[in-house]
Amino acid sequence: MRVALIIPSFYPAIVYGGSTFASYDLTKEAANNGVDIWVSTTNANGDCRLEKETNTYLEQDKFKVKYYNEQVIKYFSASMLFGLWKDIKSADIVHLQAIFSYPTPIALLYSFLQNKKLLFSPRGSFSKWSFSKANLLKKTWINFLIKPFVKNITWHATSVKEQDEIKSLFPKAKVKTISDGTYVDSDCLDKKTELYLAAMGRLHPVKGYDILIQALPEVLAKHPTIKLKIAGEDEGEKEHLLKLVQDLGLRNSVEFIGSVRGNAKTVFLQRAKCLVMPSHTENFGIVAVEAMAQGTPVIASKNTPWEAIEERKAGFWIDNESTIIAETIIRLLAEKEEELQKNASLLAKEYDWRHIAKQYQQVLEELCNE
Repeated sequence: MRVALIIPSFYPAIVYGGSTFASYDLTKEAANNGVDIWVSTTNANGDCRLEKETNTYLEQDKFKVKYYNEQVIKYFSASMLFGLWKDIKSADIVHLQAIFSYPTPIALLYSFLQNKKLLFSPRGSFSKWSFSKANLLKKTWINFLIKPFVKNITWHATSVKEQDEIKSLFPKAKVKTISDGTYVDSDCLDKKTELYLAAMGRLHPVKGYDILIQALPEVLAKHPTIKLKIAGEDEGEKEHLLKLVQDLGLRNSVEFIGSVRGNAKTVFLQRAKCLVMPSHTENFGIVAVEAMAQGTPVIASKNTPWEAIEERKAGFWIDNESTIIAETIIRLLAEKEEELQKNASLLAKEYDWRHIAKQYQQVLEELCNE
């Protein structure tokens, strides 16, 4: 069984955030299990290009990757559009990722003409919040470039929430739910925390950091020395957030620490009292499980698919309002820290990539045998 993974950008293009790591880690662990995966992607990496040999398959972590050269960064690779025909022809299953990307309609057409089996990961593109932005353009794209092929697609959802979003657009869709994950290597018990709240993700309106900042004065009234540390690269929202911090007189209580990766990210999540995720939408929200893997409880908005956090007493799943966020932070800080940490660590173990990859492999085998 040979799988062609078609994706517009791929590791080490980490500028694109969590989805890059999710795609890479799932592919790596599936390949470790013996799945034959050939990745077709581009050398796009934000405003620059990856320093990779292009237009040929390279060995990487037991799978193959071909980085097509983008003639126009972020917008066009002629070599990819022509090369995909051959890449898809050699595959038994085509796994597509990214809805609103120029290679996608071409890959769908080539897969249809070659009668290939299709697995498609929308990765949050069908959320209601997403459609509230550039609504007409996105609907036109889906109606004319995705919908004609929908009968041939098996969809991959990362949560029940995303499964429902897919079904709302395509009621008869066949959907397989395979979550994202992280690596969980220890119980993270008896850890030392510092008096700060963590938030992590790109500085973008969808992340809802303005709501979290507005909640902080009420928390400070109860815990005057607590800090809010926000980690993530700016995507146009930082200036607005800085003004909000200044207007609320919070300059000594809020810190923007930029992007954190590797060991710095592990330490950042591990030492926090909790992670707060006030997103307007998340198809999965990988930072939640990354935090819990470090024994850190999570407060997540009900716009995320993390109801299990509250069910398993690893944090709270709440309405995304500043007053409710403040009250919940105060409540969490009053609870037994060791119990929350233990529950968070136990829940995270269910999302280890080595376990998730086996589910992915099973779905691929079922699809191949249909």
